[in-house]
Amino acid sequence: MAQLTTLDMARAFAGSAFEARNGNGVVPLVLNAVTPLGQGLRPDGMSFSLSFSGPAAPALAQGTVALVAAGEEGEGTPVFLVPVGRQGERMLYEAIFN
Repeated sequence: MAQLTTLDMARAFAGSAFEARNGNGVVPLVLNAVTPLGQGLRPDGMSFSLSFSGPAAPALAQGTVALVAAGEEGEGTPVFLVPVGRQGERMLYEAIFN
């Protein structure tokens, strides 16, 4: 199961395919970048951001989704995703772990 809850765990999945699952269905995403943000409130002290891209349609609204590695079963990791823009035929999303 893909865990994205620490910087080191998330780095291991950079470039990987995921599924964002919510009450409206499933949207395929790719984890494009894992970026350290410096000192944060997390127990390990390291804040970081995850940058995802997915299809322009259907686009996800801002909110919590269950992220599951593509091809895996299970409930996934709850992540609050924010749409941050569009790049060509791809929608870009960001999640901040502080």
